[in-house]
Amino acid sequence: MIIFIAEKSLDGLLSALFYSFTQKAAPGKVTDGTAFQPGMYDSVIKIETDALQAERVKKGLIRYGGADIVRRLSVCLLSCEEEAFTAAFRYAYKTLFLRKDISGNMADPVTAQFIFTEQKVWRERHNILGFLRFAESAGGVIYARYSPDNDITELVAPHFLKRLSGLAFVIHDVKRNKAAVSDGYSLKIMRTGEAAFIPSAEEKNFAALWKRYYEEINIPERLNPRQQRRCMPVRYRKFMPETYEKF
Repeated sequence: MIIFIAEKSLDGLLSALFYSFTQKAAPGKVTDGTAFQPGMYDSVIKIETDALQAERVKKGLIRYGGADIVRRLSVCLLSCEEEAFTAAFRYAYKTLFLRKDISGNMADPVTAQFIFTEQKVWRERHNILGFLRFAESAGGVIYARYSPDNDITELVAPHFLKRLSGLAFVIHDVKRNKAAVSDGYSLKIMRTGEAAFIPSAEEKNFAALWKRYYEEINIPERLNPRQQRRCMPVRYRKFMPETYEKF
C-alpha cells in the first residue's frame, strides 16, 4: 500500500493532491506521521508542502467542488480521528478526478465518510459553546480551559470574540497546549504551555454559587445518570465549576 506522509494542513493536503495527480500515485492512506507505524510491504512517500502547487490545486477544487469546499476540507482536517486526513484527501481527489461536486452523493462511501467526519467536528464545536466556562483572573482577563476531542479552537474562538466584545479573554486547549488570545477586538492563535491561573476574589464567590445552584436543583428521587451523561458528557465536566472544578 502507498502511504503519503504530509503536513496536516490545507496546504499540506493540497500538495499531496498535486503529487498524486502529477506522479500518478494513489495512496491507500494519508497521514501526518504522528504515532504511525508502516507495514512491512508499505511504500511510504513524504510530501513536502509547496504553496504554489497548493494554490493551483485549490483553484481546481473551487472550480469543480464550489467555493465552500476549501472551508469544509479545513474543518475535516481539524478532526483528530485517525482516518480524518485520508477522508479529506479521498473526497478532494474524487472531486478533482470526476470534475464535479460530489457533496450530494451520500451513497458514495467517500462522500459519506468525509461528511460524517466534518459533522462530528461541528457537533463538538456546538457542544463546547454551551459547556465552556470562563473565569475572571486576578488581572481582569477572563480565562477558559478545555480539552476537546478535536482541534477546534479556531472554530470556537470567533464566536466568543463576538459574544465578549471588548473583553480580553483566553481560551486554552490544555490537551494540545494551544490558546486563542484576544484583547477584546482581535484574535491570535498561539502555542502555550501550562497556565498559572489565579482567580479573582469575586470569581471564587461566583464559582461557589454555581456549585451550590447545581446541587440545589438536583432532585435525588429523580436521579438519572444516563440522561445526565447524555446532556452533559463526563469528559467536559472537569472544567466546569458547577460539577468538579475547585479553585
